[in-house]
Amino acid sequence: MLVDRFNRPLTSLRISVTEKCNHKCVFCHREGLLNYNSAVELTPGDWGFVARVAKSLGIVDAKLTGGEPLVRSDIVEVVREINEAGLKTSITTNGSLLDRYAKGFSEVGVDHINVSLHSLREDVFKAITGGELRRVLSGIEVALDYGLRLKIDFVLLSWNKEEVPGIIDFAASKGLEVNLIELIPLGVEPDLYSKLHVEARLVEDYLAKRAVRVEVREFQSRPVYHLDNGVRVTLIKGFCNPELCAKCTRIRFTPDGKIKTCLFRNDTLVDARPFIIARDFNGLVEAFKKANSLREPFFKFNKGGLR
Repeated sequence: MLVDRFNRPLTSLRISVTEKCNHKCVFCHREGLLNYNSAVELTPGDWGFVARVAKSLGIVDAKLTGGEPLVRSDIVEVVREINEAGLKTSITTNGSLLDRYAKGFSEVGVDHINVSLHSLREDVFKAITGGELRRVLSGIEVALDYGLRLKIDFVLLSWNKEEVPGIIDFAASKGLEVNLIELIPLGVEPDLYSKLHVEARLVEDYLAKRAVRVEVREFQSRPVYHLDNGVRVTLIKGFCNPELCAKCTRIRFTPDGKIKTCLFRNDTLVDARPFIIARDFNGLVEAFKKANSLREPFFKFNKGGLR
């Protein structure tokens, strides 16, 4: 297993399989991607090779994201390749195409699927995402019919903050988990960010009052509230949070095969594409090692506090 100089093991991949998306979320940060060429996205076989090398280095799971990963017609094959390499695979999606691929995902064995559901009101959902709420709700129902395990991703905004209890009740009715995510400023115009941003602490009291138990996940020190209605709610604060960074065990891949050490950084990219295309196992191992040597917490504690 690879361990960086801050004693953080590398156990997880976050793979952006495409930058294309059929929604236009107002807060989209594009996984921090810059100068990306959509014409050279890696193939399912390429991702399978990446997964085999990752497995040999002690990496255990992969999260597939985008853009919107389900706009790729071969997304089920991507999952199959990564699973067959021995990694546990999950997906984050806007859910609008989930009804189309749910059967395939159930057949290849997706561990779980994160579905973005930022409002249960059609007009608010449309304003936030540009998409159709009914398509997402339909996708959730079809996925549940196929026995898939789902989590709801809900980005906390000034436009939807009153809906937190409703989202939790919806999750309880479907047997789902919830991720409540604080908005980060990456990719959002400063004026819009100031209008949309709601501090996560404003929901912490509500969650604490309803919790029968609170635990902290080892990954990124995420607090998990076990609520009185059986729902597990994870609170994710990704900005100015050194506790999260200190426990981050993840590295990222861009759709064209570059290794990205942190969501917030583009100055430490490692170009792994030539090794992937050539199926150069040792070359890709060295690329992983180089990227791991560049990993560091973006937000850190120092003697004076946060930096």
